[in-house]
Amino acid sequence: MYIMITDRCNMSCEHCCYNCTSSGKDMTLKTWGAALKLCLDMGEEYLTIGGGEPTLHSRFWQFLGEAMGNVDGVWLGTNGSNTKIALALARLAKRGVVGVALSLDSYHDKIDPVVEEAFGAREPPHQIRYGTDRTGEDLREIRNVDGKELNAGRCDFGKSGCPCPDIVITPSGVIKGCGCEDAKEFGTVFKPNLPSDREDCCFGRA
Repeated sequence: MYIMITDRCNMSCEHCCYNCTSSGKDMTLKTWGAALKLCLDMGEEYLTIGGGEPTLHSRFWQFLGEAMGNVDGVWLGTNGSNTKIALALARLAKRGVVGVALSLDSYHDKIDPVVEEAFGAREPPHQIRYGTDRTGEDLREIRNVDGKELNAGRCDFGKSGCPCPDIVITPSGVIKGCGCEDAKEFGTVFKPNLPSDREDCCFGRA
């Protein structure tokens, strides 16, 4: 499950599949609580805290702590612009406490080199991910992401172009079948309307 705690971002990358800008909406504490409860009720063992840039949310650390205390694995991505938070996340990730990706490529603004060093970055364009995978094994992956096209429009039902082929919870609490703009909606975290059979909607698990 991907919980988008904000759709604000302090960068305006051309390739952003969510078209995030500096203005937007932050998830409320009430909506977060309902989203986390839905995640647990569905038996999800892993969740992603996303955005926008999730570290911009004033309750980022609270949300991260509550997620880590309730599910087996938490993953998030950051642009590394908040040096203090990014360095703390790198330390947590290296201990295997949380999975973290540093988005570092030709689309992103420059960040403090100390953050790049903390994540083991060498030269952009790369996505650097630290943490543990779902088997508990150490994970350090450097993946070239330049030129990768993400679908910011038509839903292709969780296949190659989908920016997030899993349930997405928007900052306002709307449940979407995936990360595409026109993905099917299934109510809200307060009034979910999920089908009993996940094959009936786009969860990227076909």
